[in-house]
Amino acid sequence: MTLTFLTALVVLMLLGSLGLARQSLDKIPRFQHSMEIVGGKLCVFGGKSTSTGVSLSDFLLDYRCVDVTKSINQASPQWKRQSSASRFAMPPLAQQSSVYDRDNHIIVPYGGQTPDTFSKANHLAVFCTKFEAWGASNIVDNDPRRYLHTAVLQVASGDMIIFGGASDATTNHQDNGRWLNVNRMVLDQPKHGIHAASRGIGNERKIAVGTIITDNGDDTPAAINKIVQHSSVLLNDTQMVVLGGNVYDSVANKAVNLLFDSVHIYDVDRMKWSTKNCTGDIPPPRSAFSASLRDRSIYIYGGVNVTGWSQLFGDLYKLDTDTWKWSKLPTPNAPAPRYAHQMKTLGHYLVVTHGYINTGKDKYSGDEDIYFYDLDKQAFVSSYSPSGIAKSELDTQWIVGASHKTKGILAICYILTLVVVLFAFYYLASECRKSRFASSAARPRDRRGSARENIRTMVENYTENLRGSTYFFESKRADERRASHDTDKATLFSPTGVGRKSFAKSATATDSTPSASRAADSNGRGRSQSVSEGTSTVIDSEITPPER
Repeated sequence: MTLTFLTALVVLMLLGSLGLARQSLDKIPRFQHSMEIVGGKLCVFGGKSTSTGVSLSDFLLDYRCVDVTKSINQASPQWKRQSSASRFAMPPLAQQSSVYDRDNHIIVPYGGQTPDTFSKANHLAVFCTKFEAWGASNIVDNDPRRYLHTAVLQVASGDMIIFGGASDATTNHQDNGRWLNVNRMVLDQPKHGIHAASRGIGNERKIAVGTIITDNGDDTPAAINKIVQHSSVLLNDTQMVVLGGNVYDSVANKAVNLLFDSVHIYDVDRMKWSTKNCTGDIPPPRSAFSASLRDRSIYIYGGVNVTGWSQLFGDLYKLDTDTWKWSKLPTPNAPAPRYAHQMKTLGHYLVVTHGYINTGKDKYSGDEDIYFYDLDKQAFVSSYSPSGIAKSELDTQWIVGASHKTKGILAICYILTLVVVLFAFYYLASECRKSRFASSAARPRDRRGSARENIRTMVENYTENLRGSTYFFESKRADERRASHDTDKATLFSPTGVGRKSFAKSATATDSTPSASRAADSNGRGRSQSVSEGTSTVIDSEITPPER
């Protein structure tokens, strides 16, 4: 029985471990979110699911990740929820921009739409990737909250470079406004001070973290003045390339898409603007698309024509920054056209997450899937493999891999732990069996003892009841008479003759009391006297005389 119990226990433990290993979150539609690759995990957070409203129920308070150090099936990624280790929860955001500062282990989302009841200001909330916890900050950007902007991180200075965007009623700012100049937020005070000194700016060493600085360099070119829904990438950690988007035409009172026949470049260190004319297969104008940088090539995917908001794009283009030439890439097995999605370069893959799609009959919703475009095969593929991807791209260069010796030691420790657990369960099972047998053996003894006590009590009660009854005394007299008869009989036949003398005396004593006997006969009840030889003691008892 014990062996069967232990076998069943081991099977249940194995099934439970397999179930936990396979457990994953259900896929949910999402768009207008952020996406970062952190510590070997592709993480998405924020955004909306199906509605474009700004009530709290429209926002996704969901931060989830999928392991990119392992192979992934595009149709069934193993999503895991990333809980906050602190008491602070992820803020409700959509259409925000975010950067990942690897040196300081923080993800910084900036701006974005918020629910109606939230603050108008940009309270800086950061996610610490080292402790996996959201943290509230006292840093407040007093400018009205913006959205539809871009943000990139300059590694050398630790600054987040912010450009473009708008504010309106959806960001809790009643006055419609658009931003003109480039701003930067200090995320690393020492790095910012050192880098500023290298640029000839010596008065910024003590600027506090979270401070927003407006660059005082060149004015923003008129063509991209008050731009929104564009994309920006940082080339060589110094040149911010601005692509696509739209600007507001006050004369025509409508949004106008920008062309891709030229790109605008902002030198972050020199604070100078420049323009590059492009050739090749020029992409159609679009907004709300995604852009990603690999080596010296920029890739853009998806988007929407804001003129009518009905033309969605599902094409992929590459811009060679050495020649500033566009080329259109083939997209076999492409998903549905989309916008408000995210895209990152990971090795030879372009990873596209979610987006806003037409589900049919002019009904729109967020997409629940992620997609992998293989740059080597130039096609969307059904699976992802981390083979050949550098640790620096997976953000796992700081993770020390276990050697074969270490893995062997860990395996032995696991086996020993399992053996100890099994012995512990065996011991507990044995103790339970002993306790059960002991209790079952004790119960019958208690019942037998109780039965004996009951019988003893019944006998004592019965004896006490008989003691005062006529039957008891008649029985006692009969016993005495039989005992006396046996004694007389033994004396009569005694060979010494002593018994005869005693018998004669006893007979004489009996015959000498005829009056007493007659009195007893006449009354029906009398006093019986017995005289013991050699003594003067008289033993009398009240008895019923026998019938003659």
